Amino acid sequence: MFDVRAAIEDDLPRATALSARVGWNQVAADWAFFLHQGQVRVVEDGAEEALAASAALLPYGPRLAWISMVLVRPDQRRRGLASALLRWAMDARGPQMALALDATPAGRAVYGPLGFDDFFPFARWTVPSPLPRPAGIEVRPMVEADWPAILAQDLAAFGAPRGALLRDFAARCPNAALVAPGGFVLARDGLRGPQIGPLVAEDAATALALLAAARDALGVPAVADLPDAAGDLTALLAQHGGAAQRPFTRMVFGTPPPGQPEKNFVLAGPEFG
Repeated sequence: MFDVRAAIEDDLPRATALSARVGWNQVAADWAFFLHQGQVRVVEDGAEEALAASAALLPYGPRLAWISMVLVRPDQRRRGLASALLRWAMDARGPQMALALDATPAGRAVYGPLGFDDFFPFARWTVPSPLPRPAGIEVRPMVEADWPAILAQDLAAFGAPRGALLRDFAARCPNAALVAPGGFVLARDGLRGPQIGPLVAEDAATALALLAAARDALGVPAVADLPDAAGDLTALLAQHGGAAQRPFTRMVFGTPPPGQPEKNFVLAGPEFG
């Protein structure tokens, strides 16, 4: 028998163990954000230190909800758990809310028949260091007075408000919370290493300056999720030793709020959007 229920604080260590078991990069702080800012369902079998399965739903304002962490422990796969949890997430969204998620190639084959449409492809990249920094673009640490502009710029690019997420990332990796005229970048810690993103900028040169500065500030190998449309930036990463690790597809169900995805040069990650 399985116990499908709402997650509680005591589940966080076993949820973190589940994401580690399936090879993802989440740490306890990620799961705490899902729990405190959204809804989480878990499947409990009591058999191991890791939960049997999970799913999370994050609301970003009244018009968009993000599905993430649809995970199943390897020994419990092919029992319908992922499909049941996905149906829960689809049913749990608010009225008039679009749904979005970032799918692996295997997940895309599942989500398409359920009504999710492709939005754009992207890939996870290793970020080499050093990267060349364009001349004349000043990058500096983020300060409290920057937040109104950051939130407005992110809302315009992403299409929905996610201030709690951005502030959480800034608190977790303050040394990589940076701004430049016309852009900002954040990063977060991860089980296998830090991840840079989101990075929103007015142009590719500003994006490169912010990405290079964030990677230098972290001082350790990092990854970043870049849309395929950011071809000039990914080509430069490859030229300097970066490599694409795995592909994803952003998918939507319903009509998402309008944004400016061409200014979202680095994404927050499949679990956050």
